[in-house]
This record gives sequence, structure tokens and C-alpha cells, in this order.
Amino acid sequence: MSKNILICDDSPLVHKSMTRLLNASYDVHLFYAENGNEGLDKIAKNNIDIVFLDLTMPVMDGFEVLKRLPSLGYKPTIVIISADVQKEATRRCLMLGADQFLSKPFDKNKLTQLLLNLNVTRIEKSICDTHKGLSVDYIAGFREIANISLGRGAAIISDHLGEFIKMPLPCVSTMGSSDLAMTIADIRSDPQSIAIAQRFVGGGIHGETLVDLRGEDIVEFGEKLGFSQTNDDKNEVVIDIANIMVSSFLVALSEQISIPFSVRQPIILEEYMNWNHKEYQSDDYFTVEYTYQAETLDVECEVLFMMDSQSTKIIHQIMETLN
Repeated sequence: MSKNILICDDSPLVHKSMTRLLNASYDVHLFYAENGNEGLDKIAKNNIDIVFLDLTMPVMDGFEVLKRLPSLGYKPTIVIISADVQKEATRRCLMLGADQFLSKPFDKNKLTQLLLNLNVTRIEKSICDTHKGLSVDYIAGFREIANISLGRGAAIISDHLGEFIKMPLPCVSTMGSSDLAMTIADIRSDPQSIAIAQRFVGGGIHGETLVDLRGEDIVEFGEKLGFSQTNDDKNEVVIDIANIMVSSFLVALSEQISIPFSVRQPIILEEYMNWNHKEYQSDDYFTVEYTYQAETLDVECEVLFMMDSQSTKIIHQIMETLN
């Protein structure tokens, strides 16, 4: 018997990969949503049997969907498929009624076994409604890779802290040099924040990271991560925090695109780089922005990765091979 399956995820790459797998071999009717609000509407109107639900989405996230599902009067099988692999995230999902939890990138063998357990019938070809989002550009594709990297990084930081980290939505885009200069000027002029710069390189990709930390609990945050001060200057702790924020992301990114990265020692922004130098005046940058927040501590960590135009070409080529 055919199953109605909803893929509720803001990533077109996930829609595409799930469609390829399900449409090739299973008797299913597929529906799609890009946020939790759309997802709840599709569930209410289409007698959905199984929902593949992301946690980190715009408008309404997966946690809120789980909270609101009981009001619909019936509960489809909920399979969380998320980059947020914190242990606390899994625990909260199961407490809110999720049936299964799969981490991104999902293991096709595990998914195949799960579909078998859910009595989804295998056939030669399934019925699928028209889905216009199967073409994935390199920015959308990289956004999903960045999302997975952030999830891995959040899990590392959460394990060290013993505290839940609010998973950010990554913003992946291109930024002109003038916009970048304004961003850096804003960071430098904020008396409540401390900014750290760190360069990285790998596989022909050359980049710079800015980590902007603010909040009353920075030192406590650092202590929970295992970093301590040797003097009254908290910059030492800030540099250590920035280093783990950058390295945790790059390690996870390296695993996905098969490029090892090396990083230079991070340094306080005021001590580093003349951003009025001519090499920064005429380039466009490929950027990844996100903000980590601890749930109970007054700490906000805004991170900006930026790569030059030559790196952008390499990223484009990588995404074409993964698409």
C-alpha cells in the first residue's frame, strides 16, 4: 500500500537526495515543505503517514513542529533527520514524540532498513508529485554542508560544556569587498565585543575567519570548555574559544569535501591585518555566517568565514561533483 511521505527540510539538497532514493524504489507519494509551518499544513491536509523532519529551519523549527503536532488530532510517524547531533537534541526530540533520529548526512543503508521497518513497500517505480526544487545551485548545496558542519561543531562544544547549544541557521552567500569592510568596521566599533581573526588554507581554498564574542559570561564559558586565564586579561580565553569554534567547523567540513585544512594561530583583530590593503579592495568573497548561543550562559559567538574569488571557483567545482 502506498505511503504518503513528507520531507520537511529547508535544504533543496536534502529534497533532491531523498527524492532520488525514494522515487527510485518505493511505493510512495512524496510531499515537500521548507519550514515547520508549511510542514504542519501539509500534514493536516494530506493524511501524511511518515514525516522526515529537520530541526533547524526558518519560520518554524522542528522542535516547534513536534510541540504542535498533538493539536492536529493524529500523529504520523516522525523521523528526525538533522545536522544537530547533540545528545540533548536527540533526547528532547524523543521526549516530544519523535519516533526515530537520523543524523545528517544520512546513511542510506540505515534509511533503507528504517523504511523496511516502517513497512514502506519496495517497487520498481513510485508515484511522485511534481517537485520543482531538484536543481541545486552551489550556494544552496554548500549551505547544507555548512549546516552539517555546524551540527558537528555544536555537538563538540556541547559535550565540553555539558550544555545545549542553540543551533544556528548558516547564511551562505557572496559578499563584496565594500560590504566586508563595513562588517569589519562594525565589529571593531562595538565596545561590547571582542573579535578574533584566524586564517586557514587547504586544497587551494584560502580563507579568513572572524569570530566576534560578546556577553557577560565569556570567561565562565571558556572555563567550562577547559580554558583558564593566567592573568586579568580575558583575551587569552577568548582566543582559545575562537580557535575551537573555527577548528570544530573546519574539521567537519574537511570530512565532507575531502580537503584537509590547516589554520594559523588566532589573534585579536585589533592586532592583525590592515583591511584597507589593496588586496582586499577589489575582490568578492564567498562567506558563511552563523551565531552560536549557549542556552543558559550570557554568551553569543558570531562567526564569519570568508574565502576569496579563487576559492569560490574551487568550491563551485566541489559542489558540482557532489550534486
